[in-house]
Amino acid sequence: MNLPDQGLLRHLVVVVLIKLALITALWWAFIRDARVSVDSSTMAAQVSRSTPPSHRPPPGETHGQ
Repeated sequence: MNLPDQGLLRHLVVVVLIKLALITALWWAFIRDARVSVDSSTMAAQVSRSTPPSHRPPPGETHGQ
């Protein structure tokens, strides 16, 4: 590596480390204590309701025309 490449590499490493530090600080300040309670019966009802129908076309409708 020549000198300009090393300077660019150093700059990129510093920028990535600063971004990681900022993301960690934001997570620590705002998200760390956030908790979501999940009720298993409510979740089961929600999942069963959101199950997609079969991918067959309705009767009488032709596919691909």
